[in-house]
Formats: sequence, C-alpha cells, structure tokens
Amino acid sequence: MSAEETSHLISDSSGIGISNPEPEVERGRLLASAGLIGAGILIEPELLGGALIGASIVYGLPLMGRLLRPAMTSAAELGYFAVASVSDLLTTAFDQVQGAVAAVRSDYQRSRGSSFISKP
Repeated sequence: MSAEETSHLISDSSGIGISNPEPEVERGRLLASAGLIGAGILIEPELLGGALIGASIVYGLPLMGRLLRPAMTSAAELGYFAVASVSDLLTTAFDQVQGAVAAVRSDYQRSRGSSFISKP
C-alpha cells in the first residue's frame, strides 16, 4: 500500500483501520448526490419522498453506526456478564443439590442396610 493510500487510514479504538476521506471529497459526493436528487425531482416530483428517504439512509447510516457502536458494545458486555453470572449461580446450585442428594442417599442406605441399588 502506498504512502498516499495509508495517509487516508486512521485507527479507531478497536484497532481496525477505517477510511477517512478528505472533506473536499465528502462535500463533492454530497453535492453530486444533491444534484442527482434535484434532477430526478424535476423529472418526477412524486419521487421526492423516496429520494429523501434513500439519501437519509445513505448518509445517515454511517453516522448512526458511529453513534450506536459504543451502546451495542456495552450491551454485549452486559449480556456476557449476565450469562457468566447465571452460569456460576447454576453451577453452585447444582453442586449443592448433588451434595444434598448424596447425603440423603447415604442416610437411606444406612437405615435400610444397603438395599438401595446404586448406579455403577
């Protein structure tokens, strides 16, 4: 990759390189899109709603992604923490139940003279 190409890459907090186009290129793309939408509206005015929805999706999704990524990361971390906590709780409960069953089995075998058939 040439030095010119790498100068357009920046690293976000996750360490993944993301493209950072120059402001002139971004403005040019926005003006070109606005011009095409305007030309389309002149030809078919009833398409204004769909064109605005499409343009808002194209230009709004990257912004929404940058805003929602921290929230989604936090939600995933909380979910993982909850699953790990419940797993530990269930493991402890299972061990306690197994201990109680073993104690009851031992008491039963002592009181009945080992007539209880245990699994091999």
